[in-house]
Amino acid sequence: MPELPEVETVVRRLRSSVVNQKIQKVRIVTPKIVRPPAGPFIKSLQGAIIRKISRKGKFILITLDPAGTLILHLKMTGQVLLETTATPGDQHTHLILSFYSSPIHMHYRDIRKFGFFDFLSGGAVGEPLYLKKIGPDPLEISPKTFFERIRHKKRSIKSVLLDQSVISGLGNIYVDESLFLSGVHPQIKASTLSPDQARTLFRIIKKILNRAIDLQGSTLRNFRTPDGNSGGYQKFHQVYRRKGQSCPRCGSSIAKMIVAGRGTHYCPSCQRTG
Repeated sequence: MPELPEVETVVRRLRSSVVNQKIQKVRIVTPKIVRPPAGPFIKSLQGAIIRKISRKGKFILITLDPAGTLILHLKMTGQVLLETTATPGDQHTHLILSFYSSPIHMHYRDIRKFGFFDFLSGGAVGEPLYLKKIGPDPLEISPKTFFERIRHKKRSIKSVLLDQSVISGLGNIYVDESLFLSGVHPQIKASTLSPDQARTLFRIIKKILNRAIDLQGSTLRNFRTPDGNSGGYQKFHQVYRRKGQSCPRCGSSIAKMIVAGRGTHYCPSCQRTG
């Protein structure tokens, strides 16, 4: 699933290409990925101007003038691609936006079809529940705020970091990488971290996220930038999906276990429970 760096990569590229573009045509190939139904959805978007593109957690928010807000969640395999044709590239292309004054067409492609578009009219009252529940962005909070949000959690630190209501945007890749570089075992309770440990962990989370954004995210299988390129940060993964390989720090074998229902990669020597 695309995480914060991958979603931010999509947002930044779209900002540079479709902001201030007027939507000429909305082609929906797979109606189930849009809310409300296809008819009202198309009517709301056609003729609207894209004024702003932002991110909240792993959600992409497209502000339309005068219509409202178009919300996109890529889920597991969603891709936003900028193409020069309005023809679907293959059977996995489910929605296409075309513009009046641009040769670019915005394609939404999704192999598993778990992603979705949700349209909120300008007169809608409040955010949908799935946005209200999202915690603060790790790139926008202080170390103190981070510590306050995790200090009373009795669950494993991995579970807490994956919880989008605590802080937003982190997923399996960047949690495993951050815990490894912090020397924190994935199974220890978040409440047992000292202020210094939490501060170190938070500093490393931000460093990894910013570096991953600079390299346009991680591509392990499905993620592509809107230009169709692979991300570059997967070349710098230290533990994620490296089970059985040597730890880059101590040479021990990278291990894998299940934590919070997720496959978790760590170094048993560098990340101890006590």
